[in-house]
Amino acid sequence: MSSTRVARGPWRVLVGGTLMVVEEQPRPHEETNARRFIIFTALAGVTEGGIVAYLPVMLARMGANAATVSMLNSGLALAIIGTALPSGPMVARQKNLVPFMSWWILAIRAIFVAIALVPFVSGWWVPLVIVGLWSLHGIPAAIVNNGIFGVLAEAVSARRRPKLNGVRWGLFGLVAAAVTGIFGYSLDLLPFPLGYQLIFLFSGVTGAIGVIFFRGIVIDPIVLEASRPAPRLNRYLDLLWPRRAGRDFLEFQILTTILRLGIHIPIGLFSIFWVNELQATDTWIGIRSTVANGGLVAGYFGWTWISARIGPRWTLGVSSAGMALFPGLTALGPTIEWMLPAALAWGIFVAGIDFALVEGLLRACPRDRRAELVAVHQFQANVVLFIAPLLGAWVAELTSIRTAMLVAVVFHGAVLVAVALMRSTYAATPENAASNEAAG
Repeated sequence: MSSTRVARGPWRVLVGGTLMVVEEQPRPHEETNARRFIIFTALAGVTEGGIVAYLPVMLARMGANAATVSMLNSGLALAIIGTALPSGPMVARQKNLVPFMSWWILAIRAIFVAIALVPFVSGWWVPLVIVGLWSLHGIPAAIVNNGIFGVLAEAVSARRRPKLNGVRWGLFGLVAAAVTGIFGYSLDLLPFPLGYQLIFLFSGVTGAIGVIFFRGIVIDPIVLEASRPAPRLNRYLDLLWPRRAGRDFLEFQILTTILRLGIHIPIGLFSIFWVNELQATDTWIGIRSTVANGGLVAGYFGWTWISARIGPRWTLGVSSAGMALFPGLTALGPTIEWMLPAALAWGIFVAGIDFALVEGLLRACPRDRRAELVAVHQFQANVVLFIAPLLGAWVAELTSIRTAMLVAVVFHGAVLVAVALMRSTYAATPENAASNEAAG
C-alpha cells in the first residue's frame, strides 16, 4: 500500500484582495510522479535541441524557399486543427490516461525516426516528404497536448505544480542548450545530410526512452460520469466557440491569439535569414541555440518566482513584450554576432510565456470541462499557427524578411497593452489560489 504524506499545514494566498487559507493534501505518489515527469521532460530536451532546432536549417541548406520552410509550422498546425477537437472527447473517455498517452508519444518519436531516413534517397521531392512527415506528427501531438494537462493536474497538487514546472522546464532548457552546441559543432564535421540524419535519429530514440519514465507516472483512475457523456464538439458553432465558456477563457483566447501571431509570423524565416543573409555555419547556429536554451534555463527559474507573484496574465503580457526583442534584434542587428543577444532574449522571455500558457489555461478551464476547452483552445491556436507562417512568408516576399520580423514586434507589444486593458476575473478558488502561491 502506498503512503500519502500529510500536508504540513495550511498556506495563505492573497487573491483579489482577499487572504485565503488553502488546505490541500499532496497527491498520492506525488514525489515519484514529479521525479518521473522531470526525467521525461529532460529527455525531451534532446529532441528540442536536435530535430526541432535543426530540421528547418537542413531544409534551408537543401535550398528550400520561405514558403516550404514555413509549411513546417503551417502543415503541423493544419494536422492539429483536424485532430484538436476530436482529441477532447478521446481524452475525456480515458479512465487510464497515462498508458493511453504513452502510445501517442511513441508515435511522435517514430515519425522523427522516419524523417531521419528520408534523405537516404535523393530528389526534388525530398523536402516536401519531410514537411509532410513533420506535419503528420501533428495528429498524435494534438492528443498529447490535450491529455498532458490532465496528467499534470492529477499527478501533482496545484501547490507544487508551479515549482515542478520550473524545475522540469529548466532542466529541459539545460539539456537542449548542451546538445544544440554539440550537434552544431558535429554538423560542421560530418558530411551533409548524414550529420542531420544521425541527430534526428538520436532525437527520436532518446525521446522514446523518455516514454518509459512517463509510463511510470501514477494517477488515480478517472471516474467517468454516467449521467454526462463525453463533451460533444461536433456542432459547427463549437468549432468556433464552446457554449458557456466564460469570460476568463474568452480573454485568455484573445491574448494568446495576439501572442501567437507575434511568435509565428516570422517563425519560418529565421533559419533562412541565418543561412542565406548572415551566412551562418552550423557551429554558429549551434552556439545561438545554446545561448537561447541557456536563457531558457535562467528564465524558467526566474519566472517560477515572478509568475507566482504577478499571476499568469501579467506574466503573459510582460514576457510577450520582452519576447519582441528576439525578432527586433534579429531584424536590426547588422552582423552575425547579434544572433546571440537575440537568442538570449528569446530564452528568457519564452520561459515566462510557457508558465503563462500552462497556468492560464488550467485556470480558465473548469475541471469538469478541461478536456473540452483544451481541445477548443488547441483548435483555435492552430488556426493561427497555420495562417501566421504563411502570412510571414507572404510579407517577406512582398517586402523583406526583416520587415516581417518587425511586424511580429508590433504583435508582441500589443499583448502587454491588451493585458493592461483587461480586468482579471479569475475565481478565488483553492485550486486557482494554489497556483498563485509563492515558491517556498
